[in-house]
Amino acid sequence: MDTITQINYSIHFNYYFLIGGLFLGYLVYRIIHSLLGDNTFTQTKYRVRGHTWRNIDCNKSIPYNIYCTVCSKLMLPVVGLFCECCAVSACTKCHRIVDKRNRCKQITWPIGKTFNHLWVNVGAANRNNADHSEDGELLINKYFCSWCQRTKVSQENLLDNNEQCDFQKYKNIIIPPANVQVEKGKIVNIKPLSNENWEPLIIFANRKSGSNRSDEVLSIFRGLLNPLQVIDISSTPPERAVRWFPARCRVLVAGGDGTVAWVLNALHSVPHVKATVGILPMGTGNDLSRALGWGASCSDLDAHAIVTSLQQAQEQIIDRWKVTITPKHVLGRLRARAARELFAYNYASIGVDAQVALDFHRARATFLYRYTSQYLNYLTYALLGVGRVLDAGTSGGLERRLRVRAGERELSLPPLQALVALNIPSWGAGVDLWSLGSEDEVQEQRMDDGKLEVVGISSSFQIARLQVGLAEPYRFTQASDVWIELDGCCAMQVDGEPWMQGPASIHIEPAGRSTLLRPRR
Repeated sequence: MDTITQINYSIHFNYYFLIGGLFLGYLVYRIIHSLLGDNTFTQTKYRVRGHTWRNIDCNKSIPYNIYCTVCSKLMLPVVGLFCECCAVSACTKCHRIVDKRNRCKQITWPIGKTFNHLWVNVGAANRNNADHSEDGELLINKYFCSWCQRTKVSQENLLDNNEQCDFQKYKNIIIPPANVQVEKGKIVNIKPLSNENWEPLIIFANRKSGSNRSDEVLSIFRGLLNPLQVIDISSTPPERAVRWFPARCRVLVAGGDGTVAWVLNALHSVPHVKATVGILPMGTGNDLSRALGWGASCSDLDAHAIVTSLQQAQEQIIDRWKVTITPKHVLGRLRARAARELFAYNYASIGVDAQVALDFHRARATFLYRYTSQYLNYLTYALLGVGRVLDAGTSGGLERRLRVRAGERELSLPPLQALVALNIPSWGAGVDLWSLGSEDEVQEQRMDDGKLEVVGISSSFQIARLQVGLAEPYRFTQASDVWIELDGCCAMQVDGEPWMQGPASIHIEPAGRSTLLRPRR
């Protein structure tokens, strides 16, 4: 081993040793903080029967009683539980009794049977709000309907449980249980309401996505809607859920770019469903969310504010692209692999940016990743990017392994480490790559014009400069069809989902459109 090789090896070893040490140190801190700190939010799975319990003081969207419903014990966050669907509360010793004694929200209801309020005791009422004609000697309680969000005060033995519930505030976005048809434990149909303003809201959240806060989204919306409207796609794939969707609905996706693309692809499989899609950014890059105006992250999970913003949002059409990857025949292999079809909404790329995404994807697959945060994701991404500055790996000399045709034009490639086909004005966590830093007039970029913007990036170091606006990419052209011939192996990604790609012919072509939501300003 010569001197230069030894020096390079030493630099790379020290760099990765430093990265690993910082990463593990932060994870240890997060583990200790989660065990000893005040974050009492726990992850549970929704149960069709019985209650779905959470630690108290972790959901502010619905009220609950700080005293146990059974033993009346004052509950601290350590021992207190409440049902995220109906808001009934109990201590850890009594919650099994409540499971047997108190019914929770039911996703379906017999046709023809009156649907009544589901009243839950959420604490003692302020006497100033109580009816003065009532006997002041008796206990006055505050009750909350888990469906219509109404509250009322009443003596416990005088509460009327036979009053019909009309869903009041959110009647236009809730799927009434009486309209849900279930066969053999599976939802098979939703009977539409005659109300022309009825547009039910469906929530998709991926608990394994990006910031790890999507589990909280599942909890807060189960308290506001019919629990069947809140879908954890880590356990129920969108392809299965969309089968029973009503013909018109609004969809909220809590997750990253990959999660949003997954849901959009599932909706394309049911063309009879007209669904508009809003985004709650819970991933790392959140490029589609940024491009549509939903922001880079979601710091405050206020369910009522989120519902209001979705109801006021306006529609935005975006192009959908099919990426067909046909592996090339390689000598020594008995059979060629079948062509692979993917769909892109943001961008598709080959090279060093996909390599960094792949490194990050592997890092977050470790068991300790559950203790990370969105900010640590950004830090990890940045450090991995720095690592690729020192080691170009399989991305070096990319121009010698690519042949690219955009429309009818063969592209002459300069020295490159990445090639990107863009559909939206956001890449790499918010970089407007197509128009960045250009003093010359460039063609307008639109996400609904049926064209992709093809750009090149010379190195990982240029990516870092692009992030702070100190560089420009190579702007090649705009085209509706892109053909790429790849020789050798290189990292590739579509909408933030990366993999290692071998020699292949890659074709990107139009594949319809999707309707998303843009917040009204």
